[in-house]
Amino acid sequence: MDRSIIEKKIVDILKQNPGRWYNPRALAKAARIHEKDYHNLKLILIELYQKGDLAHKGRHQYAFKAKQQQKTGTLAVTSRGFGFVELKDGSEVFVRAQHMQHAFHRDLVRVQILKSQKGDKLEAEIIEVIQRHQTEFVGIYQQDRFGQWVVPEDKRIRVRFAVERGKHGVARDGQIVSVELISWDPGHPEPLVRIKDILGFPGDPGIDIALIVHEHDLPTTWTDKALEQADSFSQKSVGLETEKRQDLRHLTCFTIDPETAQDFDDAVSIEVTKKGWTLGVHIADVSHYVTPGSPIDDGALERGSSVYLVGSAIHMLPEALASDLCSLKQGVDRLSMSCLMDIERDGNIHNYKIMPSVIHSRQRFSYEEVESIILGEKHDLSPEIHEMEKLRKILFRERKAKGSIDLDLPEPIIILDETGFPHEIKPSKRLTAHRLVEEFMLAANRVTAEFLAEKFQKLKLPGIYRIHESPSVDNIEKLQNILNRLKIPQKISKPVNPKDYQALVEAVRESPYRHFIEKLALRSMSKARYSVENLGHFGLAFTSYTHFTSPIRRYPDLTVHRLLKSYLADSPENVPSLDSLEKLAEHCSQRERVAIEAERDHVKMKQLQFLSKRVGQTFDGVISGVLNFGFFVELVESFVDGLVHAGSLKDDYYEYREDDYSLTGRRTRKSYRLGDPVEVKVISVSVSEGLADFELVVK
Repeated sequence: MDRSIIEKKIVDILKQNPGRWYNPRALAKAARIHEKDYHNLKLILIELYQKGDLAHKGRHQYAFKAKQQQKTGTLAVTSRGFGFVELKDGSEVFVRAQHMQHAFHRDLVRVQILKSQKGDKLEAEIIEVIQRHQTEFVGIYQQDRFGQWVVPEDKRIRVRFAVERGKHGVARDGQIVSVELISWDPGHPEPLVRIKDILGFPGDPGIDIALIVHEHDLPTTWTDKALEQADSFSQKSVGLETEKRQDLRHLTCFTIDPETAQDFDDAVSIEVTKKGWTLGVHIADVSHYVTPGSPIDDGALERGSSVYLVGSAIHMLPEALASDLCSLKQGVDRLSMSCLMDIERDGNIHNYKIMPSVIHSRQRFSYEEVESIILGEKHDLSPEIHEMEKLRKILFRERKAKGSIDLDLPEPIIILDETGFPHEIKPSKRLTAHRLVEEFMLAANRVTAEFLAEKFQKLKLPGIYRIHESPSVDNIEKLQNILNRLKIPQKISKPVNPKDYQALVEAVRESPYRHFIEKLALRSMSKARYSVENLGHFGLAFTSYTHFTSPIRRYPDLTVHRLLKSYLADSPENVPSLDSLEKLAEHCSQRERVAIEAERDHVKMKQLQFLSKRVGQTFDGVISGVLNFGFFVELVESFVDGLVHAGSLKDDYYEYREDDYSLTGRRTRKSYRLGDPVEVKVISVSVSEGLADFELVVK
């Protein structure tokens, strides 16, 4: 029978029975298709499914799929199995675990919008994987009498991999391996893979870094051409360029960085004027060395940003540039892009200049050293630092008056022993010295964005901006509900204003819930991203903002430097098109998300390693999430999350109250709510599963 006739018979039967599921045998019988055409029938069913014409479930069950709205987007999978697809217009659709089909985290997928909804979000099912984000994965190798398997380390992947027969090499049971995806055919419960590399056993030195690199597909090597190019530059090249630039070596410039910093991409200077100050922010001129389309540029673009893991870093640039020629080291001349801002005593920036320059850093300060000088310790550069602190206070006051949000969330500082194992975790401290550098970098980024915005307004020349859009109405309502439940009398206006968040932060400044509320506020806000559209920055309350100050570690900053040079030299013909810049902005936003996920996952891994040596110990914590099966607790000092199972609460039967974010005892009415302080004992820790179990300490 002709294939077109078989297809028509199949479709007719399925259309006549909408909602009914058929396996191939039942369909062949209903459509009266002969046994000799049965193989073709199965192939046609697969083709119709891949085209999106049929729905599929279980083992070879098919049904007619009415044509509904279809969209494409990037899938984000949660550790609980469900996910969200971010569509091209920035909106999200919810995808249940059973509608995930054969898609993995960050795959580009096509979805079909369903009629049902989850809250205010549209619900969808994935009907096609358009492009795999990654085809290499890591996991634990296992073998049994049924075959060889790899259980993925990434808990967002809910299936195990089947290893191609005879392709497991010398892998041993329990080893961590990297695998390459061969196929995942419709109807097959497991993806088929081949083993590429054996990384070692869990607990081997350096295995956690290897895991993060493989899980997030982080580039770690450079081409020979890129390394040759990096080695071709020398201090002599700085001298040859000096005469072509603004010579600012007379300024008293210095860097302020963490004690352990290896690269220095920003320096500051200050001069007192009749009306106020001239603040200089001087940024390493990476664009002089890394030109568009060069071997180094190709590698930097692929990376998008540096990735800072615990005790290690994967740089966006080769070491010869990142830690040497592009680094504003003390006592040597360096090429830079300088932003000189004339600032009045009321904080108004009434004039600024941006220029390619050459500078000479007089001092390499740590944050702690500058803090000591601010507090009164004497130093040759004390006058400059005290003037900077005066200016910092004024700039901060002016920014705050406009509604800029000042969150002060501590981060875990993880200290490793000589073997790489975490032996201490302590909260970071935000010193006045940190605030000083932050304030000056914000000012330079803002005036740079204003320069780009002016070029676009007058000449339609494009720029790349760091944008932060207003929170969604749904997120604002959720935040307000939580505040109401916690009896925090703070109202958020509609439409929301940055000052609402600022008022909230101020209201809880002395509260024991302070950091918890600040985290909730942060989660309710939109994610900042890069765009060619100047949509402003909600959190900072700036009408224009970009990233200019870190080209050693962020590709968008490097791009901004190139744009600035073209516009300052009146050579806009070298500027990429608006479309290509928008694609670049999307790519950089995506690479930033990968870097953030990798850094977060590595911190979580190290936190759990730290906790694994403390089973049986008790700690203070705060309830950070409540679900029907228990509540999550974040430990106060180490920021480690763990789960208290509802079943471990023996004094009563506890019911989940979604509207109250609590577990409440049916008999005692005792309640455990979001934000409550508690004391817990560590019961068990599984680093590989990313889980810690706690038990409530009842006094």
